[in-house]
Amino acid sequence: MDLTLLEQLLAQTESERLNFKKGLYVKINHDSLLKDVMAMANAKINGSRYIITGVKESAHQEKELFSITEPIDAATYQELIFENIEPQLNCELQYLTYKNRLLAVLEIIEPKSQPYILKKDHGKLHKGFCYIRRGSKNDFALRSDYDYFYKQGQFEIHILDGFLGATDAESGCATLECSFRNCTEYPITIYKGILEIWDSQKLRSNHRLFVHSRYIPGADYRLEIPPKTAVTENFKFGFESSDCIRLEMDEFGHTDLKLNFKLF
Repeated sequence: MDLTLLEQLLAQTESERLNFKKGLYVKINHDSLLKDVMAMANAKINGSRYIITGVKESAHQEKELFSITEPIDAATYQELIFENIEPQLNCELQYLTYKNRLLAVLEIIEPKSQPYILKKDHGKLHKGFCYIRRGSKNDFALRSDYDYFYKQGQFEIHILDGFLGATDAESGCATLECSFRNCTEYPITIYKGILEIWDSQKLRSNHRLFVHSRYIPGADYRLEIPPKTAVTENFKFGFESSDCIRLEMDEFGHTDLKLNFKLF
């Protein structure tokens, strides 16, 4: 945090990314600190969020500055947040002098593991509480919010074929139709894959992902999946003659074992 960024934030109005407070959170209102931090961390935006203390915003969005007279050790807030909110949040508290006023900036650094919830009772807040910031207000998280949270971080792997087809003798590979679904807001690149074959008790064999229909053999394996995109391919995995023994296959390539595929 520097004065340039501080000036830019002070020129804005309260939002999911920005909150103004007249005074620091003292022990008697630590509940408010946890609630504000949790709500802002759960806001449906990207990047860091900021709580600037020593600023009061009027209904007309005008700013009034108040100098902080009794600074609080940053470790106090960091420990409070660490002990009460899960998963772990990375927060930093800094003090800056602006127009002869000492202001405090609490930065919630790029939360990416929503939902953040209260992991134990604290004051009037109860274990399991989850708040989210909507505009400049804090609100309880709803079912639709949880759907959004989990969908945002979801990468789905679906094995569509019930049979591993080891019919390509030239490449020494077995074929399995799979679907990869990138439900996140970020591009994903797969550079390695392993297929494990298990019976009811143990791992029978494992097979390295080598090729799919859009892959150029000989190059480093890469499969790029843009955000909000699904890719369905016939993927080829390494398969050796000794795997037939491990899987107890007969001369026709069948086995009486009940097997499960696991793709990583």
